[in-house]
Formats: sequence, C-alpha cells, structure tokens
Amino acid sequence: MTQYPKEQVLAAAGTDIPLSLRFYYMKFYLPFIKYEEEGEAIIDNINAFPATEREELSALTDAQKNMMRQPFLGPYLFNWNNNTREALELLEQNQPLQRVLTLLYRQGVALDLNAARLKDLCWVETADVMKFRRLLAAFEYDTEDLDAFFERWLENHAGQYDLNWFISHTAPLDKGQRQEILRNDLSYLNALYSGRLHLDFSSIRRHQFPILTYAVRHGKKHFLDLVSEHSELFLSLGRYALLFEDKFCEHCNLNSLTARNLQACDTVERGSSHFDLLEDGRQYTFEEMWLLWQQDEIYVRLYAMLTPLSVDRRLLTLRQLLKHGLVSHHMEDQELEQLARCLLEKPFSEWYRGAFGHIRGLTRRTAMWLLRKYEQLRVFIPEMQSEADAIFALNNGAVIAGQKNWTQVRAAVLTMDRDWLDLKERFSITDEFVEQHREPVTNFLLRGGSAMVRALYGYLQGDDKAIEALRRIVQAELMGQFYALKYFADDLQREIRYPISEVQEAAWKRNLTLDRGPFSAEEADDFYFTMQLGELPHSTCLSCWTGNQRDCLLADFDSNKKMILIRKGEDIVGRACIRLTKGAFQRPADFNFSFADLAQVQSADKKRAADEMLVLFLERIYTSRLNDEEVKTAMKLAVSLVTQKAAAIGAIAVLARRYLGCYDRDQYVGSQFYVYISKSKNGQQYLDSMGGAAVTSHKEQYTGAVFLVDQAAMRMTAPQKEDEFYE
Repeated sequence: MTQYPKEQVLAAAGTDIPLSLRFYYMKFYLPFIKYEEEGEAIIDNINAFPATEREELSALTDAQKNMMRQPFLGPYLFNWNNNTREALELLEQNQPLQRVLTLLYRQGVALDLNAARLKDLCWVETADVMKFRRLLAAFEYDTEDLDAFFERWLENHAGQYDLNWFISHTAPLDKGQRQEILRNDLSYLNALYSGRLHLDFSSIRRHQFPILTYAVRHGKKHFLDLVSEHSELFLSLGRYALLFEDKFCEHCNLNSLTARNLQACDTVERGSSHFDLLEDGRQYTFEEMWLLWQQDEIYVRLYAMLTPLSVDRRLLTLRQLLKHGLVSHHMEDQELEQLARCLLEKPFSEWYRGAFGHIRGLTRRTAMWLLRKYEQLRVFIPEMQSEADAIFALNNGAVIAGQKNWTQVRAAVLTMDRDWLDLKERFSITDEFVEQHREPVTNFLLRGGSAMVRALYGYLQGDDKAIEALRRIVQAELMGQFYALKYFADDLQREIRYPISEVQEAAWKRNLTLDRGPFSAEEADDFYFTMQLGELPHSTCLSCWTGNQRDCLLADFDSNKKMILIRKGEDIVGRACIRLTKGAFQRPADFNFSFADLAQVQSADKKRAADEMLVLFLERIYTSRLNDEEVKTAMKLAVSLVTQKAAAIGAIAVLARRYLGCYDRDQYVGSQFYVYISKSKNGQQYLDSMGGAAVTSHKEQYTGAVFLVDQAAMRMTAPQKEDEFYE
C-alpha cells in the first residue's frame, strides 16, 4: 500500500466496498476512472460480485476487469450468483452482445442472465444491435412490457424467430395486445407459433413446449408437420420421454423422426440420460439416441470415443457390450481409453472369438478385463491356455511386468507367490512333489488357490484336526486327484448311513445344468468353487477370508454335499447348497444296538411311517443384484434342478420352506419331516436351513420341521392321513 499515493489509499478506504476487496479496487480501477458514473458502476459491480468468488477477482483477464465498468454487469449477471466466471468469459467474447445489454440497461429493462442464457444469445452480431433498437420502439419503450417479453423470450431460449415476430409488424401492437400475448407461457407461444403448428395449444403440457419452440426456431418443418399429423400421439408423451431429454434436439435431427420413433420414445420411468457427454455439434440417429437413452454414464462416454466408426459398427459394438453388461462404471479413464482403442480396431465379438478364442473357459467379463489392460498384457495373451491364466495375469500385472512371455510367468509363479511359499513350508511339501505335479500345482497358484487356503489356514491354526483335513484336501488338488478324495470309496454311505447303489452314486456325481432365458443353474463340486462357497454370490459367514463360521467350510468337501450356482449371463447371482441324505415322516429312534424291548415293538404299519428314505435336500438360497421377480426366477430354477436331480438318483426332493410357491401348483406340499444331519469328516458343519452351525454326533441326529416335500413321493412312501400333512 505504501507504493500508492495517500490520496488514492484514503479514497479506496472511504468506499463501501468490502475490506478484502478495497485493495483490488485501488490497484486495478481507481487510477483509471474517468468520470463519476463509471466509478459508481465499478463499485456497484464489485459489491455485487459473488462472495464465494471474491478471491478470484484479481484473477480476471484484463478484458474481464475492463467489463466491470459496464453498469449492467451487477444487476444482470452477478445477482444470479452461480457460474459467474463462465458467464464473464462468454460475455467477453461477444462485444455486440455487450452493446445490446448496455442499451437495455439504459432503457431500464430488467434481465436475469446466467451462463446458459448467454449461450442462447451467442448468435448476436453487430448487425443485430439495430434489431433490439427496433424492438424497444415496437414496445413503445414500455419497460413493464419489455421486462415481461424478455423473461418469456429468455425462457424460450432467446430465438431470433420470436424477436423478428415482434419487430415485423407494420403497425406496433398496442399495450392491451402486448399484455394479452405476454400474460403467460401459453398465450405467448400461441400468439407466436399458432401459424406454424396445427395443435390445440391448450392441450400442450409444459414439458412439451421446449421441443416445439426449438423446431420452430430452427425451421424443422418436417417435424412440425409430423407433430401436427400425429398430434394425439405427441400430446400423449410423458415428461420422461426421450424426445424431451436435455440435449436430444442438439444431437438428433428432428426432421428425421417418424411416428414410430415418437411411439418408441415414451416411458413412465424417470432416468438420467448423459447426452451432454456426446461430442458437441455432432448429429446422431434416433436409433443411436434411443440405444444410449438412460444407459450408465460409462457407456455414453465410450460411445462418444467410437465416433470414427460408422453408425452400424458403433451400434453393433455397443449392443454387444450392453447385452452382457460388460462395461463397469468403476473403470478408470485410462482403461476406458484403452478399451476404446481396442474396439476401434474390431468389435468385441471378434476379440472374444478371435484373438482370445484359444483361452479355454474364458468368460466375456474376463475378456473385457483383458481389453482394459491390453497394452500391459498383450505379450502374454497368445500363450494363455485357460481363464485361470488370464485372471492371474490381470490380478498380478505389476508382478509379471518383467517377464518376457507366459511360459516364463508359469515357471516363475512357483517362486514368487508368497502364500504358496508359506503353505509349502507349513504343509511340508517337497520340491520333488512339486516337480512331479508341476501342472496342477501351477494351476492351483494361477487360480488363486494359495491365497484362499492361506487365509483359511490362518483361521484354523490351533485346530490340528482341521489343519490336517485342509492339508489332505489341498494335497489331493495338487496331485490332480481331488475327486478321488471327495468321492472316496464308501464315504457317501458312511456319511449318511444309508445304502447307495453304484447307479445312484454315479447319478449323484454327475453334474446337471438347466437354462431358462438369461438364467442358468449348474451343480458345482470342485475345489475352487467349494473354497469360494462363502463368497458366492456375496460374502457370508462361510467366507474363507472373513467368515465367522469358516471352520465349517471344510465340511462342504464331504461326499454328500454340492452347491447349485445360478447365473445371469456369466455373473453368479445365486447360490444354494444341496445335501444327499436320508429322512422320514416320523422321527426314527436313535440307533442304539441292544436287546429288544418286546413290549415296545411297533406294528408293521407303524414301522412303515418311520421308515427312512433317501433324500435330496435343498438349502436356502443366497442371491445378489437381483430384483424380487428375478429372485423368484432363480429360486424356481434351483427347485427345477433339484427335482430333476432327485428323480435321476431315485431320491425324494425336500426343500427349505423359503421355496414356498417356487414350483408348479401342488408339486410340493408342506409336511412335518425329519432330515438326517449327516456325518462330516470335518466334525463341524453349517446347515443353512437347519439352525446354522452343528457338530456331528456319534448318535443318529435328525432335524424335524415343516419342509416342502415332493408330493408324488409322499403318496408313494408316507401313510395317507389327512391330518399328518398341511400346506
């Protein structure tokens, strides 16, 4: 401040400008003020400058600082208090518009401007300034009517058509006529556009006006004729129709629309359409806009990046991605750009079936992940053999970055996986064993087996029996002999204490699959799905990573246990356990070998009611990312699979009560039923529909409750008494 004359310092200090801005006023304006009115305008504008942006006052360009001398700036712009910097930048670029606003301000016209409205006024050129002078004259300089006109005009996006309409009359409208026209939106639009639209204006709803005025302003005659011809259809379109979405008019040629397009664009559901992400000034077909409508932002961004392709190629590419929901909204910018580069080269289907076609079991979702990381992994892809290879590469990009090819990675994985090295030591696995079983051991590491087992091992420490069971299971998988362990000779009969024929055991081992529209159901019993049971389709108490009942997880490796996986497309969205066991309609007596009590011997008929039978039990289902209707579909699919499976084995299908109504009418009926809690080599097991965790007893153990029992089986095996069964 000592660098400035004291007269200037005192003059700045004497203003009513906020303290924090007086120095800026003294530095940038005070020495250059030529007359008193100019100084007052500058002070007024500084005072009106939004408080949240005061620190930016000194950052204005010279032209923007100079504009602070314009008296209209505060009243017209700063009172809006948002996007001020953007508005100043727009105004700075348009000198003729500054002249117009000065003219209107001096006439006393009130305006409420913002960045969006200034964009609508970007058409104003030097030759147009005279139009505004003529407009003032046409309104007889009546500021009341001018205020009303400019509010209607700006709301209507400030088109030249409106302005020309008012100044083209040979005789000026009188005040009564003007007030009738400017009375409300409807009267205004009816007066200006009734000659261009053959519609009952009283039937037009507020959300339908903007597209009509846009069509008039931009000379969209074919569209206006379409609306007039199909007025009933147009007027029936709801607020959330595609036609009324922001930016639709800017990106789609209205003259290209048909009556079928109008019908297709209606909806009653509100959604977000990210058309502002499309390239400015670029036109898209109705088919493109319809496909992008209400899609996630990530799809619209990607589509904009595919602009160099033909419309047909872009549509084909997007449909392939949308069909399987392949693009994640969590994708980072560089991944999206990498994906776009790949898709510009060829459609996703050609990558999936061509460049990645040799990768066994590769899902579309993993293929999409490979495209996102293509530059980092392209050198490894030609040698990948299975999806396990791809997933390992995707999860360990930084680790394998120094390797030259996939053969080198497979060789190195045995020495660089820390979880494996720890397990190898704890399970006393020798180098000779690893060399003898190199292929299954490598596959175990590539599929993330070491990380899952290491997590479970840490939880089981201190339980020597469980640790030894885990070691044997892992050893069998590493030897490529997992199923020999799971279905070891006679284990199935010992677990359920019930005779099983070879045919029945073969039917039990055989995994079924069912398809129903986009959904499919499959049986799973391998090492990796069983380890992940508590993570499918979401984390549960059996999660090998975090579950508080994960000490029961090893029981799911028993011979009589499997799971059903429900997929929607390729995503696992449901999981339910199934158990081959036995059961009865009356609780069987505990097995206890002793002399018979002849006084208590039951009659043959009563014995029949307590007879045990082979049962296939379906536990409760866990689902994720499904609506109520889809959950119902998933449950029905699980029931259908269990029903078929039970028939193939020669067992009775029994369902948890949760499945009530998920089957054909009268196919299952509610009944008191006793399900045997099978023996488990793990001791501890978790029963999803039978009270949670349980410990295998040396005695016979049954859970009695109302379950859903296959009615056909009931008629064959149970006593026919009405009071024993109920819905």
